[in-house]
Amino acid sequence: CDLAAPVEFDSDEILSAFGPCPRFWRPAAMPPQSRGALDESWFQALLGAVGISSEPSRSPRRNSSGTPMRGLRRIKTSGPQTHKLPFGVMWGITLSTAVLMAIINFCTIWIISFAVEWKFSTLQTLVDSHGILIAVLGFTCICSCGAVCCQILVTFCAPGAAGSGAPENKGFLNGNEIPGLWTSQNLIGRAVATMLANVSGYPVGREGPTVTMGSNLAYLITHVAALPFVRQWVDVDAPGSATSAAIMIDEDRFEHAKRIACTVGGACGMAMLFDSPIGGIVYMFEEITSTAWPVEVTFRAFAGTSICSLLSRALLNMCGTSTKAFVVYEWNPQPQGWSWRDVPFFVLLAVVVGPFSAFHTRACLAVATQRQKLMSTLSRYTKYAKAVDAIFYCALCAATYATVALLAKCRHLPLETSGEFVRYDCEEGKYNPVASLLLTTSEGAVKRLFSRHNVNEIHFRNELLAFLSYTILNIGLTGVPVPSGNFTGSMLIGGLAGRMMGALVRDYGQPGVAVSGVYAMVGSAAMLSGFKQMAVAVVVFITGAANDLNLVPPLMLAVTVALLLNKLINERGFDEEQILRKAIPFLGPDPPHLMDRIVALDLRDDLPREAILPPEAEYRVIKTALEQSKVNVFPVIKDGNICIGFATRVRLEAALQAWEDTGMIEATEMRANNIEVTVNSKDDSNPLGKLISVTVARESSFSGSMLPVFRLTERSPYTILEDMPGPRLYAIFAKAGAKAACVVSERGEFKGMITRGGLIEQSRRCEEAYDSNENNLTEEDTLDDEEELMLVGSQSRALTPHGTDQGSPSSSGPNPSSALGM
Repeated sequence: CDLAAPVEFDSDEILSAFGPCPRFWRPAAMPPQSRGALDESWFQALLGAVGISSEPSRSPRRNSSGTPMRGLRRIKTSGPQTHKLPFGVMWGITLSTAVLMAIINFCTIWIISFAVEWKFSTLQTLVDSHGILIAVLGFTCICSCGAVCCQILVTFCAPGAAGSGAPENKGFLNGNEIPGLWTSQNLIGRAVATMLANVSGYPVGREGPTVTMGSNLAYLITHVAALPFVRQWVDVDAPGSATSAAIMIDEDRFEHAKRIACTVGGACGMAMLFDSPIGGIVYMFEEITSTAWPVEVTFRAFAGTSICSLLSRALLNMCGTSTKAFVVYEWNPQPQGWSWRDVPFFVLLAVVVGPFSAFHTRACLAVATQRQKLMSTLSRYTKYAKAVDAIFYCALCAATYATVALLAKCRHLPLETSGEFVRYDCEEGKYNPVASLLLTTSEGAVKRLFSRHNVNEIHFRNELLAFLSYTILNIGLTGVPVPSGNFTGSMLIGGLAGRMMGALVRDYGQPGVAVSGVYAMVGSAAMLSGFKQMAVAVVVFITGAANDLNLVPPLMLAVTVALLLNKLINERGFDEEQILRKAIPFLGPDPPHLMDRIVALDLRDDLPREAILPPEAEYRVIKTALEQSKVNVFPVIKDGNICIGFATRVRLEAALQAWEDTGMIEATEMRANNIEVTVNSKDDSNPLGKLISVTVARESSFSGSMLPVFRLTERSPYTILEDMPGPRLYAIFAKAGAKAACVVSERGEFKGMITRGGLIEQSRRCEEAYDSNENNLTEEDTLDDEEELMLVGSQSRALTPHGTDQGSPSSSGPNPSSALGM
């Protein structure tokens, strides 16, 4: 299907499975967020190469015009959280994602390694030929040029590529729609901007952007490969209409397949960065939690990450190198890298680093808040102000690294490790310890910290200089619009802290303790676990980097201590805080505490009477409903108080547009009533849903002035009794994946609705109310039942639209029961 072709069709030429595309898909009329997800024709050749057929199963019998003569009387829907795609399709998606991610990673590391090597060799040449001052200025200019290119790309071409993308990815995998997130524009922009950001010298890593790129790639592949298998022909015939059937999309199946593929893509991205397939799987499991982890994902991720890692190794081996040259890896493990004498110092290190990681997170968030406030004062020039800020910060990082390295004392270069250190301003045969940690990539610095052979070659003072400069710049980077991953950065900060602890223990402690490299690994694990608030994945990654399973017990001990102390200070990790601050939709696995005393009637969405539709409605009624900008799901009510399903905004808007195109609304009537329709859907992520509405609207042009809304609805909605406790209904959305539910009385009368977005908003208000009240209590005070009820009551009044009756639609027209055949 050529999605860019503007093809006209009549009411008797409804879109076939792979026929011409409807004209409301013209590129000029389609929002850019939707176009990006559909413009992936280049995936078709790849899918054919791996044996995925893009043809659907047998189509219904067609008439001479190409339209099926008959279809299903009602759309068939599957159970929740299932896709029911053919075996070959899902496995083809998995393998395609793994192969493409390996190729992307191969190209990325080669480009970054070549550019970084050129940058630092140019710096060394300038030092040798023109002196330190010219070298520092030239180095800063080189880094600034990379930052300028990065900002041009992020500001004007792919604004969605700024940041790591991890909070948005978590929100999507949690079961929520985030329009405009997964587009080919963002994928390409994030890939190129990530390379530029790493080459420019920002204190960032590739982890967050690479995981997001994996999910983005998997989303696009699934969109192309799975679409033919989630469409159904459904009868939409009406009296006097020549139309017999139209295509409908089972959106729940489609989205579930996409989330499975996105999880696999993210796991592949993380597996390549650390050459750890198991680590990639565990990382994604801890990121999205078990409530959003389908059973089949485990094996698919297992296969995908293994193939991705093997192919990545094969590509690098063909070029005469290996994966270990580009990942954090210690080549020389020892039979027993630690002893019982080290355990107390490991615990002490975790006790120090755990709270430090909590305050590091708070400092990052505070910097982001202040930067946002500053940009808000420059609201007229926000786009350019952010770009200037990013370029200036890159120059600051480059100048700081080059200047701080001058404070180090040059040392003689050991022959056996001559390739690990940076000479910078030192004579031939010597090296600069601080430059060896700062004037390199973050992965290279972590590898030096983890090494067990340069135990006496960096020293405490140099480690302290590197720790202070890198930590301050890492904190100050928060909020700068560049693709940034904090995984390696946190490892570097913790590694420097552990290395300093090891140096102190070695110089002033007992003899026979572990080398400083082991302390660096323990410090990295403690810092990373606190910052990300995850445990198992951290131990897996650090153990793989250390190439030593003997380190598992001390690493687990340090992670346990650090994470416990961190949680005593910070309730949430950095990504979770970003989700809250950016208002990214995310429904946690457990309901907030205050919801224990709230019932379904108190959690209803604010639903105006105009947003409630009858099974058949006039143009004016639907137009009035669409004017309720805060409502995206519209309940369809029959007999005044019985909910038969939900219609989405995007379908209704497409139907109104189709009415105008077919002349359903006469020009004289529009002028008389001052009616003007503008399709401005907030749900740009699903333009395919408009297909149903256009078909039904064209049918209505033959059958009168009433649009059969009931044929646009999702039937058999979830129903919740009005007195159902909040935690019980919360599980329907958090664990069963419900998007909307009707609130009914004991007699089945419609009392309102609860949507996933509305429940997320109200849950956050409950959390804010509880947190604000808890902060005002002393350690000896607790909320008694009466105080908690008062707090619940005030919160419920803020949440619930008690002033309107949500039980009856504003409608005019014939009896909906007769139209439905009931």
